[in-house]
Amino acid sequence: MNILIVEDDKVTIRLLETKLKKLNYTIHLAQNGNIAWEMLNSVHIDIVISDWQMPEMNGLELCKKIRDVSSESFIYFIIVSAQDSKEAIIHGLEAGVDDYLTKPINFDELLARVKIGVRIVQQEKELANKYNEIEKNYFQTIRMFASLIEVFNKKLGGHCRRVAELSLKIAKRLPNISEKDFPVIEATGLLHDIGMIGMPNEILLKKKTEMDSDTRRLYLLHPVMGEIILKEIEFLKPVARLVRAHHEQFNGRGFPDGLKGSEIPLFAKIVSAASIYDNLIHRGKKFLNQVPEYLQRMRGYQLEPFIVDCLLEINLKRIQEEAGKNYVEILIDDLKEGMKLAVHIKMKSGALVIPSQTVITCNIIEKLKNYHKYTFIPDKIYINKDSIKG
Repeated sequence: MNILIVEDDKVTIRLLETKLKKLNYTIHLAQNGNIAWEMLNSVHIDIVISDWQMPEMNGLELCKKIRDVSSESFIYFIIVSAQDSKEAIIHGLEAGVDDYLTKPINFDELLARVKIGVRIVQQEKELANKYNEIEKNYFQTIRMFASLIEVFNKKLGGHCRRVAELSLKIAKRLPNISEKDFPVIEATGLLHDIGMIGMPNEILLKKKTEMDSDTRRLYLLHPVMGEIILKEIEFLKPVARLVRAHHEQFNGRGFPDGLKGSEIPLFAKIVSAASIYDNLIHRGKKFLNQVPEYLQRMRGYQLEPFIVDCLLEINLKRIQEEAGKNYVEILIDDLKEGMKLAVHIKMKSGALVIPSQTVITCNIIEKLKNYHKYTFIPDKIYINKDSIKG
């Protein structure tokens, strides 16, 4: 147990050090709050015993500074003061002090109070360890489910990973969402389509308008199936509720419950918007400069307006980032002779098809179309900007 004594009186600080060392604690010393603060930033401390009145930075100021900074470990703070009024004690406790001792110091009482602090610090450490174990299990479970989705269908798994990443970006732009909510939002993005597992592959390949009545009925069930899978695990129940709602629409025409407006959980709205955005680009094959038109059509209809604004900002940033690159994405169908590859084209297995810097010919275009037809390669490739004419 590491104890820091902060005291500007040399006699008192040495006396405290001697008494506490007899209990086999590791003792650190500081003559004022500034020195103590520097020490706290470099040495792990469990308990601080500080005088209230000191030059430069007093004990109460030091306590406030410790409490204002988020720390992974709890520090038990005992303040010692000549002030014994009720108002002074309340003032100290409101500043974050855990215990309050008045001068002259009764050393037997001090040692007893320190032992209380030791027990509390140990309990805090045990709670932190248990929390870390729960958090570890939480993320391991989510990673396991995410891997399951990817094994079932690699494209679906990729979609879910991108949706999780984009959902977090949206959440970080909204002032009413705190950092503690980020894991739930990310988990919902990763697992929003887990209800698709076990369903026919044609559901993943067809648009809703192309599905027959039986296939469409199955598709409409996937948010409910996702909730059923996840709610069996106690700590995933909040995620399960959001997964159920990720196909609800702002206008109330979504499924499975026909929720509208504020009835839809905010986090579900975020994941829904991220999923739609990702599908526009990866399934709809839309380029970044085409996306705003589609998002504007959905504003206040399918999507929450302020979330559309966030997506438009993110999309604009991506457009600007793309403009700074010396290559662009081109659909295979839009390739022309004379263009030059900026990046190797590889099969999904990793085998090289065509190396970068190769100049595109008619034969190469035909070859790439055939490879894409059998889904060996994606439908977009990277071309050097300076090789594009007109």
